[in-house]
This record gives sequence, structure tokens and C-alpha cells, in this order.
Amino acid sequence: MAKILIVEDELMSRSMLELILQQAGHAVVCTVDGADALVAARQQCPDLIITDVMMPVMDGFELCRQCKADQTLQQVPIILYSSDYTEQQEQKLGLELGAYRYLVKPSPPPLLLAAINDALAEQQRSSLSGKEQPLDEEMKLLRNYNEVLFNKLEAKMQELQKTIDEQKKYEETMKAMQAQIIQQEKMASIGQLAAGVAHEINNPMGFITSNLTSLGKYAERLDSYIAALQGSIYSCTNHPGLDELDQLRQKLKVDYIVSDVNELINESLDGANRVRRIVQDLKSFSRLDQAESTHANLNECLDTTINIAWNELKYISTLERQFGEIPEVVCNPQQLNQVFLNLLVNAAQAMEQQGIITVKTWTEPGWVCVSVADTGKGMPKEVQNRIFEPFFTTKPAGKGTGLGLSISVDIIRKHHGEITVDSEAGKGTTFTVRLPVEKEKSKS
Repeated sequence: MAKILIVEDELMSRSMLELILQQAGHAVVCTVDGADALVAARQQCPDLIITDVMMPVMDGFELCRQCKADQTLQQVPIILYSSDYTEQQEQKLGLELGAYRYLVKPSPPPLLLAAINDALAEQQRSSLSGKEQPLDEEMKLLRNYNEVLFNKLEAKMQELQKTIDEQKKYEETMKAMQAQIIQQEKMASIGQLAAGVAHEINNPMGFITSNLTSLGKYAERLDSYIAALQGSIYSCTNHPGLDELDQLRQKLKVDYIVSDVNELINESLDGANRVRRIVQDLKSFSRLDQAESTHANLNECLDTTINIAWNELKYISTLERQFGEIPEVVCNPQQLNQVFLNLLVNAAQAMEQQGIITVKTWTEPGWVCVSVADTGKGMPKEVQNRIFEPFFTTKPAGKGTGLGLSISVDIIRKHHGEITVDSEAGKGTTFTVRLPVEKEKSKS
């Protein structure tokens, strides 16, 4: 029976080793790091030391080196047992430091016991000379030891950095997904609000429009009656009070009122119809009834979105529409409206003074194209290279989340399209969206 010192900081591995050795009939002492093991070995010299390499306080390499430098422990065979330090250079260093054997964890119990038996037999057959290693050999081993530790540390740092980068990327992806979900919920809320607003507004707007139409007809009849009445009165040259009536007509500006009343009614009708169109555009913009893909004309989508964004655009820019003849595309109109709204608002916010925003549509082979161009401040190359990154923004804190364009890119990619940017500092920016045209199915 041999006295064996186990040096292992991992509980499961330590317990397994202890069980294997006890079943083989050996007396076992366990420690959790090299420093404690060195103290235990000096107090009661073991017949064999089995040690892990990567441990806190003092690792297995340093334990092996100090044991071989200690006169009382020089003859104790040491088996290094590691799952972290497995490279050829690392195993060679362990053997150069005086280890009898270097095993890679986990090793089968028969192999482990065979190595132990060989080490114990070797100890009985011969003893080490006890001579200290020359100083240059000691320095060489220390250099090798430091090199191995440095390489292992560098590998661990790279692995840690990779883990940090992956975690950061995962967190950014989750934040972007969360922001998109919030945006979708916001759009759904807008849709529900629009439906309620449409119901509440359309009813009174219906009778306002009806009443204005009737009022216009009544005004035409009154106009005809007044004209006939005036003609009858003025035909009687000796009619009493004719001068007083003429003065009163001029004082009350009856002629102006008669000519202006129809124009006022027409303007009011136009305003009422605009209110109804705005409500309808709001419903179309948030279309809950088109949550799935459908055929849509992007010119119509753009018109709707421009109406929604008009309050943001009208004070800072002149908007030019250059819509071409384009085929319908299969898309989710609600999501594309969200993209176009983001591009229009960004264009307006890029203006430092009054400028022009141009919205253009055209076709290319297999594609329908939309561009939103502004004459704003533009972007340098370094900003263009990062503009689609999640959470990247050039706006002041609290003015933007940096998610608008990254969400837009995600939406366009899901539509199997692409979005690009072309910009020059001081001259403006153009965002271009390309969406595929569905190929016509061949008729059988």
C-alpha cells in the first residue's frame, strides 16, 4: 500500500481519483492547490503525487519544480494529470520539470493505475542523485514554464474575448428584436387607434359633408333668387327706397357675399374630404388587415406614408414626387410603410436649412426601386459604413435610439430586397430600396 497525495481543485475529478486509488488499496490524502500540497508533502512525505496542472494559488508545474528543488521531496515521483494543458510543448515542459509521467484527463482507470504502479516500481529500483540542476538549466526551465503559461493565458484571453463578443452580439440582437417587437406593438396600437378614430370621425364628417353639399345647393338657389329679385326691383325706376336699398346692398357687401359663399363651401368640402383621407391613410399605414404578404403598389404606399409624415416634412423641405410606372410587389405594406416613414423622417432631420426631399420610383430588371434623397448635411464615409448597425446614431442623446435603419434593413431583407446608402458630406444623402418583382407563373 502506497501513500498517495492527490492535488486537484475540481471536486468531481478529485473524488473519482480518490475512489480509484482507495479501491486499489492505496492510502490517499487530498488537497485543492499546489501550495497546500507542498505543505502536506513536507509534513508527511508521500510515496507519489498526482496533481492537476491548472489550479489556484500554485499550479502543478510550479509544484513539480519546487518538489524537485526540495531535498526531502526530490525522490517522490510526480504524475501530472490535466485536461487544460494538453499541447505537446506543455507536456514536454512538465517532464522537463521532473514529472515522471504526463497524463491527459480523463484517463481510463487501468491506464492511470498502470502509470502509478510504474512510478512506484521505478522509485524502488533507483533513487534520484539529489544533485541540483545547474543554474542555466533552471533558467531554461523557468523560461519554458513562463512561455507555456503566457501562451495558455493568451489562448484563454482570446477565448474569453470571443465569448464576450458573442455575448455582446447576442445582447444586441435581442435588443434589436425587442425594439422591433415594441415597434410592431406600437403599429398595432396605432391601427387600433386609427380604427376607433375613423369610426368616431367618419360619422360626424359624413353629416358635415352632407350638410355642406346641401348648403351649396341652397346658396345657389338663394343666389338665383336674389339675382331675380334685384332684376325686378331695378326694372322699376320709380320704385320707392331704391337708392336706400342700393346703399344697403353696398354696405353689406351682398355682391361679394354672393360670389364668395360658394367658394367658402367648396373649400370646406375640400377640408372635410382631406380629414377623411387622413383618417383613411392612417388606417392604410397601420393596416392590421394586411399583416400577411399581399400585392401592393409602392406608389400608393409612399403616398400614404407621405401624408402621415407631412407635418414633419412641410416646414423644412419641399417634397418632389417622381413616381414611375411600376408593377405591384408581394409585400407586407405595413412593414414597408414603416421603412419609408423612417427614411422620410431621417431626410427631414438631416436638413439644417430649407431643402428638397425627392421621392422617386422606377423599375430595373427584376426589381422595383424606391429612393428617398435629401439635400441635407450628408454623411462622411466612416458614418456610412456604420449607419445600418444596431444602436448606432449620430443624433444627440435622447433624440434617437439608433434602431430605425437597422430595423428597416431587417424588414427589407425579409422581403428578399436590399437597401443602400449614397452620401457626400455637405451635399445630401440618398437611400435606395430594391424589392424583387414576383415572376409570373407560367400558364399550363
